Amino acid sequence: MTAKALSALAAGVLVVLLACSGLATVLLGGGGMGLVGCTATAPPSGQSASAGTTAAQSRQIAGWDAEQVANAATIVTVGSRLGVPPRGWVIAVATAMQESQLTNLPNLGDANDHDSIGLFQQRPSQGWGNPDQLIDPVYAATKFFQALKRLDGWQSIPLTQAAQRVQKSGYPDAYAQWEDDATTLVGAVAAELGLAFPDSGNCIQAATVFERAQSWLTAWAGGPVPYLSSGDPANWFQGYRRDCSGYMSMALGLDGPGLNTAGLAARSTTISKSDLLPGDLLINTAPNLRGHIVLFERWTDASMTSYYGYEQSGDGGTHHRVIPYPYFGDYPMASYRFN
Repeated sequence: MTAKALSALAAGVLVVLLACSGLATVLLGGGGMGLVGCTATAPPSGQSASAGTTAAQSRQIAGWDAEQVANAATIVTVGSRLGVPPRGWVIAVATAMQESQLTNLPNLGDANDHDSIGLFQQRPSQGWGNPDQLIDPVYAATKFFQALKRLDGWQSIPLTQAAQRVQKSGYPDAYAQWEDDATTLVGAVAAELGLAFPDSGNCIQAATVFERAQSWLTAWAGGPVPYLSSGDPANWFQGYRRDCSGYMSMALGLDGPGLNTAGLAARSTTISKSDLLPGDLLINTAPNLRGHIVLFERWTDASMTSYYGYEQSGDGGTHHRVIPYPYFGDYPMASYRFN
């Protein structure tokens, strides 16, 4: 959002800052590390997106006024209807917070940011729709989610990157400041709408896990960290063993030098193949360096015969690559969700 649009907001729109009480509980609450609870639950049958806002729009929530809450509720309801996981609801609400302070802005004339309109400041000249369509929050949210879902791997990248790839803003890092606020508001709105939003902080936490996992791809003089299984601290990297379980302990944010594969499995719950979500694990707990562990990112396609995963292995150290399910050759792996 540009300075012109912000000036118009200051002149004509009440901007309320979010109170973040209880935020640590939201971000660090218990539950699985994977995106468990990050699947969408639709509103009650027969309830429209606009009707779904009724329960949430009658009062302020976390410092946002009734109009802003109603707009957030519309975004969440549309996302749920489209089958977008709650992580996507948070991305969308954070985007609208940055672009319009969750206010459905009309064309502001000379104060306008080009021809930007509505909650997401979408522009007719950029193909988002015509002005009458973009001022409709349901339409605007639908267009945002459709664009988000077209992004490859959007659930496993930082919020500000996902938002920027949709919006193509002149301020690409600005969305990050709203992540905590959006998580809190979406959780409250979802509860009032009767939508499942359990362990909401884990959606955010899984993205952090992937950021750590990615870091070792270029951390060793610009390249992947070499594999070495050693109990000698002199051979560790950043305080962690350079074997598969040391790497995974690092990605999960555990204390160094890291648990072994059996220890990580003991801290996890077994799940089925069909339940695998970004941030889950595939583990073989065999002893004597015969075990292995992989961080599951996503399926390559609907056949669920291969997936993108992060691992530390003897054939080149840190990898992010396509892996046949459950692993190369006949090597057995079981699916787990870290607790």
